[in-house]
Amino acid sequence: MKEKKIDQRVRLTQSLLKNALVKLMQEQHISKISVRALCDAAGINRSTFYLHYTDPYDLLAQVEEEVLENVKRYLNVKSISNTKPMSTQVLKNLLEYVKENVDLFKALLSENCDFAFQKDLMELAQVISSQPDQSLDPNTIEYVKAFCLPGAINVLQKWLQDGMKESTEQISEFIVHVIYYGISNLNRDILGN
Repeated sequence: MKEKKIDQRVRLTQSLLKNALVKLMQEQHISKISVRALCDAAGINRSTFYLHYTDPYDLLAQVEEEVLENVKRYLNVKSISNTKPMSTQVLKNLLEYVKENVDLFKALLSENCDFAFQKDLMELAQVISSQPDQSLDPNTIEYVKAFCLPGAINVLQKWLQDGMKESTEQISEFIVHVIYYGISNLNRDILGN
């Protein structure tokens, strides 16, 4: 029974620290966040922080790892139909998870976070996984990713900042359309405006 209480306290402490990190990252870059600020925001003392994490970057790394694992599980349980392109459906499912965890993703997809995480997230969503032209060599595919991933992330950032007015399906179709076909064929009402 005592072990269960300890586990609950540990989980509570970690949750408080994660929430504090998310809150602080919505205002400032991870490099500017101190252990003291995290502890103040979480309502815990510094020694408790150091029982679980070495520094704010360690906390962020664990949050990012947890999010990527949750995204994998989330994407695995969502059904995928044969009527739409795979990348659109997978991205839509990812956006549903993002929408359910708005504050977390406002922080993780902001300029206050690490771009490597954002890249991993979008690659996990397979946004650029099924290239229209399979004859592209691996080097060219890397250039395509270097061009497209920041754009997709910026669209997600804007969508979150604007209050997610468009549906997850509209945003996923927009991102996939722009990646595969550019803006020349863009339908005026693709986002329902």
